[in-house]
Amino acid sequence: MASAKTLYLFRHIQTKQVLQLGGYKPPKLRKDHWRPLVAVTGFKSSDSVDALANALLYRKTSKQVSLVTSPEHKARQKRLRAVDEMDLIDRTLTSLREAIEVIADRRNEKDLLALWEQPHFMKLKDEKDWPSLLKHGQLELRNNRFVTEEDKSAAATSETINTTTV
Repeated sequence: MASAKTLYLFRHIQTKQVLQLGGYKPPKLRKDHWRPLVAVTGFKSSDSVDALANALLYRKTSKQVSLVTSPEHKARQKRLRAVDEMDLIDRTLTSLREAIEVIADRRNEKDLLALWEQPHFMKLKDEKDWPSLLKHGQLELRNNRFVTEEDKSAAATSETINTTTV
């Protein structure tokens, strides 16, 4: 089971929308439409995860409002505006970087780990890099579910039991 000290971001493979979850993966995401984007873990408390989720939501919302109200965006055709408004991956990742910088400093978080489903998503389009306190890794999935350290140790224990009983 996933830890409540982890922030999960999922991406829609067709529309590029992003779903943000602090804590646990909901059971009713369509596997053929929603894929994990990143899991940020290593927080000292679930309050830090909540603070990061709130800061991320605030930044995403403000960037979305500034996009929708810009004159260039309003001048485009409605069908093209809808595509731009749904493409949230880059804006969300930029917002995530900004939120991690602020929350980690305020809450004294030091060793955070971002687990990426696809490593190319960790490359930001703007000039700034990820904070140095954030390490990057590969997200492990088994049957489209997150594999946590507890799951790995439980699997290793069950494999040991199975090999000794055979």
